Amino acid sequence: MIAYLIALNFLFFLATVLSGGFSLPNLLRWGAKFGPLIAGGEWQRLLICIFLHGNLWHLFFNTYALFQLGRLTESVYGPRKFLAIYIASGTVGSIFSFLLNFERVGVGASGAIFGLAGALFAGGIKYRNTSLHRLGMSILPFILINLAIGFTVPAIDNAAHIGGLLGGMLLGWIVTPGTPWKQWGKYAEEVVYCVLIGFVAFSMITFFFPSFSLGRAPLDQIITFHNRTQEILASIENGQIPPLSAIQNLSPPDRKAHHIKELLRRFVEEDQERVSLLEEIEHSFSTWREEIIKKYQGIIIETP
Repeated sequence: MIAYLIALNFLFFLATVLSGGFSLPNLLRWGAKFGPLIAGGEWQRLLICIFLHGNLWHLFFNTYALFQLGRLTESVYGPRKFLAIYIASGTVGSIFSFLLNFERVGVGASGAIFGLAGALFAGGIKYRNTSLHRLGMSILPFILINLAIGFTVPAIDNAAHIGGLLGGMLLGWIVTPGTPWKQWGKYAEEVVYCVLIGFVAFSMITFFFPSFSLGRAPLDQIITFHNRTQEILASIENGQIPPLSAIQNLSPPDRKAHHIKELLRRFVEEDQERVSLLEEIEHSFSTWREEIIKKYQGIIIETP
């Protein structure tokens, strides 16, 4: 299971590099955590962001920690419970970061990794007369040192670390190590595992294929519509009437954008009332633009 997670991290890393690098707009396109977008309905970012990384060193250190802690956690809880702890604690870490660092862009698996450490630590406290107790206590320095670093380095999102840690500790206390003895327990574990895989797949599909997510437009479509409409309005101000094909090629991301496109079409096709139409277009575009820029914190105006 660890190999699959590492492969997924590398896959997202490669996609980020090939699509433009580690700029904030590009990380946001690939699912980085960002409060205004999550509050706007893009809940998938709470999960997807744990597979993204900000640079090669970020990926290297998280991959190393995942490999080391992952082997220990998987050996104690088994691969299916390990995956549940990883995904759940990583998502809890993202939720904490969403609540405490609302306007901060966040990526990385460290919240999920803290969850693995938290699960081992909590299991060690619960099972005091076992080898898990010694293992859990040996994890404590890792937790304390990395939390201390997080409090002293502003670039580190310690809210995600704390959230992941608490989520992992809760699961580590609730979940029983090893394979269930009773048949119903094995069935329950199988059901939870299938639901978890389905949740991850659903999150990925609805984010990267917005037509499956009730009309949510991808960030690229919003940026493209904004920039092309702005270019069309600039040409109109210079006295040039754009060709109808330029209007027809616009791809509106929402209802207000559709209204702007319709107004532009009427402006090009009708000789009458162009002055009043232009005023309405400029007002509608300005209102739409203000809402978009507020939602995306200015990132939307960058041309991809």
